[in-house]
Amino acid sequence: MIKKVEHVGIMVSDMEESIQFYESLLGFNVRVRANVGQKELVFLTHHGLPGFEIELIREISPVTSYSEHGLVNHLAFVVEDLQQAMEDFIQKGVIFQSDQPKNGIGRKTIRFKGPNGEVLQLVEERQTHRLG
Repeated sequence: MIKKVEHVGIMVSDMEESIQFYESLLGFNVRVRANVGQKELVFLTHHGLPGFEIELIREISPVTSYSEHGLVNHLAFVVEDLQQAMEDFIQKGVIFQSDQPKNGIGRKTIRFKGPNGEVLQLVEERQTHRLG
């Protein structure tokens, strides 16, 4: 039985640029950084997402099947106010894939790309109230 998502791994071409992006834009912090064999690994944590990490992976000598970059379809983050988050991200240089959020079932979303081509998504969940 699945209990939670523990981490997502993202292949990167420039580790410093990727760390800077996830720290400055999304508020993640480096927990650990290490070289393991032919890979440089960085695990990022976020105070608002206990138990979840982003693992950045850079091939030191890209010879394995992991040498493709940005190998994540998309990674979604819930925000409280999508319009405010969009304004904040635009001020930090983010270019969204559309001008307006898309309305989905019970939520609004908008996508943008990270430094390695990975698609990132902001999600605002709609509050539903049931009359009792």
